[in-house]
Amino acid sequence: MTGKRLLVAGGLGYLGAWLTRRLVRAGQEVIVLSRGRSPLPDLGLPYALIAADLTRERPEELADRLPSRLAGCVHAAGLDDSASSPQRDYPRRSLLLNALGTRNLLEALCLRAERDRAAPPLTLYCSTFHVYGASSGRVHEDLPPAPLGDYGLTHLFAEEYCRLFGRKRGLPWIILRPSNGYGFPLILPSDKWGLLINDLCRMAAAEGSITLRADPNLRRDFVWLGDVAATVETLLSRPDLAGRVFNLSSGRSLRLGEVAALAAETAAAVFGRKIPLRLNSPPALPADMPLLVDNSALREATGLVFASRLGEEMAAILSMLRSLAED
Repeated sequence: MTGKRLLVAGGLGYLGAWLTRRLVRAGQEVIVLSRGRSPLPDLGLPYALIAADLTRERPEELADRLPSRLAGCVHAAGLDDSASSPQRDYPRRSLLLNALGTRNLLEALCLRAERDRAAPPLTLYCSTFHVYGASSGRVHEDLPPAPLGDYGLTHLFAEEYCRLFGRKRGLPWIILRPSNGYGFPLILPSDKWGLLINDLCRMAAAEGSITLRADPNLRRDFVWLGDVAATVETLLSRPDLAGRVFNLSSGRSLRLGEVAALAAETAAAVFGRKIPLRLNSPPALPADMPLLVDNSALREATGLVFASRLGEEMAAILSMLRSLAED
């Protein structure tokens, strides 16, 4: 897959920046749709920018601004989980952006294709594994969704819009349900310090210690954003997989206590001093409570192999925070 015209909605966000960088470096013609953030200062590679708000612009207006003959679209625009990034009026805002914003984008893509007398572009929607509402057991794509909050619910709503536009307008779609993504923030300053990995690193740098507020026996799957970007690049060349839903995970679950301990160990190596680790409350969950976010369907369909770079990315984040403090 080379030289295709691709739209990345939310392409300057925490995940979106990784997607934009990967696709531009692969030689694609990338158009980023963003609410108006500045271009990536460290990318050093060309891409176009469309400043637009999916919650405010009508689909007809947005279609006027989209480039003609798009070969693919990656939709990674959305409002963060309120638990990791508390925001005022979160239920209403998440419904507007995650659900209605998705509808507006899909409508605009179809309108643009109709004007071009072309088929709608293959659209990858970056949903979330939180649509399942599960924190233990085997989480596979056939598991009925049962979201426990507005974040998962509004992403599930957006998934249904993908299916609707597939049925009514012939839009080919693939839905990805990533687990907890981690990676170095490519855009600074970043507003993603509420995410667990980033928060642990921030505490180590700013406070000289780490306090884990969650149950240390709670298990989570953490997927590297580099693997997410590689998956997106691969799937954009696989129209035969349209209409499929894939979990996007590392396939390994870690106890949060283990993750916090790794952050403290890595911070000690970066800063050259001991970083105390404190638990805010005693464990409430059993230590052997299993969790598997099953990624076998994606691996079998694509042949992709997923990496474990948790320590490396923690070290990169911590080194960046050390440099900022020294400046």
